[in-house]
Amino acid sequence: MTLSHVVGVNVALGKPAFQTSSHPQFPASLAVDGNTNTDMRAGSCTHTRDYPGEDNPTWWVDLGQSYVVDRLIIFNRQDCCSERLNPFNIHIGDSDQVSTNPQCGGDHRIDVTQPSISVSCPGMRGRYVAVRLPGPSRILTLCEVRVFTGRSLLHLVYMVMA
Repeated sequence: MTLSHVVGVNVALGKPAFQTSSHPQFPASLAVDGNTNTDMRAGSCTHTRDYPGEDNPTWWVDLGQSYVVDRLIIFNRQDCCSERLNPFNIHIGDSDQVSTNPQCGGDHRIDVTQPSISVSCPGMRGRYVAVRLPGPSRILTLCEVRVFTGRSLLHLVYMVMA
């Protein structure tokens, strides 16, 4: 049996995505549609509840199976409000209670003048990958989240058994 090698593949593309609340026109799925346009007016970004925001808003993707994650690339809104993303946390694990999954590093910060950030999470694994804004009255907007992995755990099991 030949198994595909998935190094460098965005395993989040087109997968089911969720967020703790949604602005009607900007659902969670827009962050995994392959469109990296950072202008929210173009319809390519997610958005949680507007003012006054919510406590600890969270967006997550269900990858469908556990993967060993190498890194994430997060595309931030650039037409306005790019500072809202700071600080943010990344959680990766197998629990669908995503904020209880292990954190990749601590608080991350993006240079708000840059459209994206690459965050390395070597050795972490999980089915669910989440971006969470810690704190009260926050608004989460993501224009794209790409999850890159070495190999799925299923592939690693097959390799060990071979």
